Amino acid sequence: MQLNHASYGLTSRRVMRAADEARKRIEADPTVRLGAELFELLRDRTSRVAEAFGLEPSQTTFCANATSGAAAVISSLPLSAGDTVVVLDTEYSSIIRAWEVAAARVSSKVVFVPVTLPFHSAEHLLTALDAAVPGAVAYLQMSLVSSSAAVRLPVQAVAAWVRQRGGRLILDAAHGPGHVPVCPSEWGAAAMFGTLHKWLPSLRAVGFLWLAEEFVDRVQPAEVSLTWDSRDLTERFSWPGTFDPAPRLTIDTALEQWTDWQTRGLLAESEALADIGTRLLTDCGARPTADAAHLPPRMRAFLLDGVTVPEIKNAVRAANIRVWAGPGPRGECLLRFATHIYNDEPDFESLARTIKEVLTR
Repeated sequence: MQLNHASYGLTSRRVMRAADEARKRIEADPTVRLGAELFELLRDRTSRVAEAFGLEPSQTTFCANATSGAAAVISSLPLSAGDTVVVLDTEYSSIIRAWEVAAARVSSKVVFVPVTLPFHSAEHLLTALDAAVPGAVAYLQMSLVSSSAAVRLPVQAVAAWVRQRGGRLILDAAHGPGHVPVCPSEWGAAAMFGTLHKWLPSLRAVGFLWLAEEFVDRVQPAEVSLTWDSRDLTERFSWPGTFDPAPRLTIDTALEQWTDWQTRGLLAESEALADIGTRLLTDCGARPTADAAHLPPRMRAFLLDGVTVPEIKNAVRAANIRVWAGPGPRGECLLRFATHIYNDEPDFESLARTIKEVLTR
């Protein structure tokens, strides 16, 4: 039973067929297909993604995945000795580590700000920010939707706080496109990175990167490849070295299928199913990580008191249920599920029975 597409995504048969055709076309003449023709096709697909999610194409590009997008941003933006970088403690571990490494190189400081779970209000987070950071900041790193804790964070309020401190917002939108709206210009973000394969039915991996206009010429890929010096953003990130471009080339097919699901109301049904799953798990003793106002539409996480992560992992594995279970930022036992169009209510009845058995032992 698959309730964890939020970790790695799931590819539809329709997209896999399109990818087979794209790969056959490439193999028929790789000298041409992986040359100048590829760049033009990637420009087209980039424009389609940007249009679908309300982004400016000239400020948007594909990248390998969210991690590579983050690496490009963190290694490229100016950071000096004495600067302060603020990172919420619910951020993805590799993003946290990337900021630590970048800060250590130039003797700047990383301040971690705790996000209290369950999350109830922007005011509590702003109070925590004020308490932890008395002065100016260079950047604040946060997620649109936190990965493990599945909290839809108050981006607009935090963005205003960052501006007041003279800094810029860096946004992890791995759980954005295809799930929740992304409005980086409206929020005043400097950069936004993420993935498309988690919430679209695309092949993995497809990452994306959006940059504020003043940073388009500054941010370069973390790997120095043949196109690293290009003044064109799409071209600059188009060739990370020899790679399989099929996931990026078939993103148009994934967008078409996702749009069809949306039009037919299937994604809305998945959102309603997430509410059902939340109620069932809450009834058996699990605690949602956020109040209703801060729950993502189709991804939910829960605090499980009095049990360990290994106990939960063993129980769901024995029941053949695929969810994410792991530690929270302060060692809490977390469980997370994500709904898709193939799920139904009996899936969550089975999950709730399994969790209840562990919690009542």
